Amino acid sequence: MFKKPIRTVTRVFLHCSASDNVGPEYEGKGLVKTITAWHVARKFATIGYHFVIDKKGVVEPGRNIESTPAAQEKNNLGTIAICLHGLKKDKFTQQQFNSLRQLCGEINKAYNGKITFHGHKEVSSKDCPVFDYKMVLGLDAKGYTKLGV
Repeated sequence: MFKKPIRTVTRVFLHCSASDNVGPEYEGKGLVKTITAWHVARKFATIGYHFVIDKKGVVEPGRNIESTPAAQEKNNLGTIAICLHGLKKDKFTQQQFNSLRQLCGEINKAYNGKITFHGHKEVSSKDCPVFDYKMVLGLDAKGYTKLGV
C-alpha cells in the first residue's frame, strides 16, 4: 500500500475529517473526491491529505505522495498527512484503526523506525484528531511507534 516518496519525510500527521457523513451532493463519488471538493472550495489546489481512511477501513490515496500536503498550516514540509473519516470519537470504527495501524506500520518500516507520528492538534488549536491516536499507534513520548519494525 505505501511507497516511500523520494522527498524527505520525517513526520506523519493524523487528522479527522470533522464530518461523519459525506452529504447527499457527494453520494457515490468516494470519500477522496468528497474531501477534494471541500478543500478546493477552500481554495486548495486539491485534497490536502495523502491518504484517507473511510469507516469501513478502506484506505484511499489522496494527494500525490511526492507532493507536500496542505494539512498542518506552517508544518507541512517533510510530512505525510493521513485523515480518518469522522468527527465524533465514538463514530470511528475498529476497521479504521486497524487500517491506520497497518498503513503507519508500513510507513514506519519504510523509514526503519526513524519517523515520528503526531496529531494535528500538536501544531494547531484544533482538537484533531479527536480519537486517542497515541494509544491506537502505541506511540512513545516522542511520537515513535514499534509498528512495522
